[in-house]
Amino acid sequence: MGTGPGAPQVEVRIPGRVWAEEVERLRSGSAARQSAERERRRLERDGLSLTQLIACDPAGPGGTRLSGLFKVYVPISDEPASQRPFGFIFSPGVENGRPYLALVAFGERHPRPGTRAVYERAHRHLHGRFPSQERTGLQGPAHTPRVQSPSLGGRRASERGGHQR
Repeated sequence: MGTGPGAPQVEVRIPGRVWAEEVERLRSGSAARQSAERERRRLERDGLSLTQLIACDPAGPGGTRLSGLFKVYVPISDEPASQRPFGFIFSPGVENGRPYLALVAFGERHPRPGTRAVYERAHRHLHGRFPSQERTGLQGPAHTPRVQSPSLGGRRASERGGHQR
């Protein structure tokens, strides 16, 4: 898969609010939290190899809508996906002509029943509620969908001239 030297890298940005909500919610010392913390140091220092990025399904199982986002299996390695149980979801951006990825969500890729998958968590960050709440009509937080990005300051898509996801 090519994660070694010479593989193109992209800058990774991890907003503090997103990290707190996605990783600090996890029990200290848990496998998920340890994996995320270990990868964070490397991601902030070195960025992410483009060979590790996988486009999210625009319309995924369970009703997730993650068009334009990318996933990375964690631990980040060349091991088979089945041996990497967690995932980061990133939103791409460009600032001053330089591309970057901003963290949107972290969690288990295929958790046991009763636990939200990372894909559902990313959907909630983008659309204001979990996919199951949309299907049942349950109301989630009432706000315009937004993606927290350092360069965009958390403004609504309509305020920054972009499109809403």
